[in-house]
Amino acid sequence: YPSISVAMATYNGEKYLEEQLDSILSQTLLPSEIIVCDDQSTDGTQKILDKYQQKGLLKYFVNDNRLGFIGNFKRAVSLTSTDNYIALSDQDDIWLPGKIQAAAELLIKIEGSQRPAMVYSDLILVDEDKNLLNQSFRNELGQGSYIHCLDTLLFGCFVNGCTMLMNPNMRNYFSSIPENASLNHDTWMSLIAFTFGDVAVVQDSLIWYRKHRDNATDVGNFHKLGRLSRLWAEVRQSFKKNDLFEDQISFVTEFYHTFEQNLNADQKKLIQKFLKLKGISYLEK
Repeated sequence: YPSISVAMATYNGEKYLEEQLDSILSQTLLPSEIIVCDDQSTDGTQKILDKYQQKGLLKYFVNDNRLGFIGNFKRAVSLTSTDNYIALSDQDDIWLPGKIQAAAELLIKIEGSQRPAMVYSDLILVDEDKNLLNQSFRNELGQGSYIHCLDTLLFGCFVNGCTMLMNPNMRNYFSSIPENASLNHDTWMSLIAFTFGDVAVVQDSLIWYRKHRDNATDVGNFHKLGRLSRLWAEVRQSFKKNDLFEDQISFVTEFYHTFEQNLNADQKKLIQKFLKLKGISYLEK
């Protein structure tokens, strides 16, 4: 297997951090390094990281200034070994023992010469006490009922960063993520992968994804909605403000301007068609 780096971003994560680190250190395929960047935590996070570092299990760095969620991940990735596969880690999940190995085996199969490549998986949604909420996080959000491709990705990201495993060519794009983004690094890197690279999905759920009120992402507000319920919620929102796809349009616009010269004709046509949704009425959208 290729060597694998785990890049973790932490901030006030003492409550679940040790359980997450232990799950990474219990993998059937162990990473060659764990790089952690801490965004000036004020709880016991740094004490925990220091304990693991003293044992030679990881290296951690404290940011001189607060970088925020995206900036913290960008720094962590930048400090990993450049020739390694890269796995991104949150501070509050639990990786199942075969997580790294299953992702690595699939990435080896799809990786082409000099092309970015990424694999991702579903997750198991649990509560703070690890009680099962949904065997499939993808189904929780209604993301299992359509094809995963660039066309559908434009309307909303279906890839969780904590499930990603990237090859070195994919890693090289990480520094291009805008830190003022309306969305997050998951979406940007997914756009990179589905536009310029090779992508595959590990069919199994590989992580226990913990739902709690302090999630860095908006998981605390996620709840399963049927198609009609979701549509009705959007209709009600449209009477308050016509902001359907607003964040996605802003984000994809920045992506398009950054990489326009690298897109082929079909990709340009597809993205331009999506961006024409800006400013039109809710019903037209």
